[in-house]
Amino acid sequence: MCAAAGLPDPERTTAEITFLLEGAQVSHQNGSIDRVGERLMSIVEALLDRA
Repeated sequence: MCAAAGLPDPERTTAEITFLLEGAQVSHQNGSIDRVGERLMSIVEALLDRA
C-alpha cells in the first residue's frame, strides 16, 4: 500500500508502521499506555506527512 500510495521509501515506511502497530498492540495488552489507538494514529499521520 505504501508503494501504491507513491511514498518515496515504501519499504522503510512499511517497516516503521509495522513496528508502531506491534508496539501499540503490546502497550494495549499490558496497559502501559492510555489512548493507544489515538496515539498510534497521530504518530502514523506524522510519519506519512514526513514522507
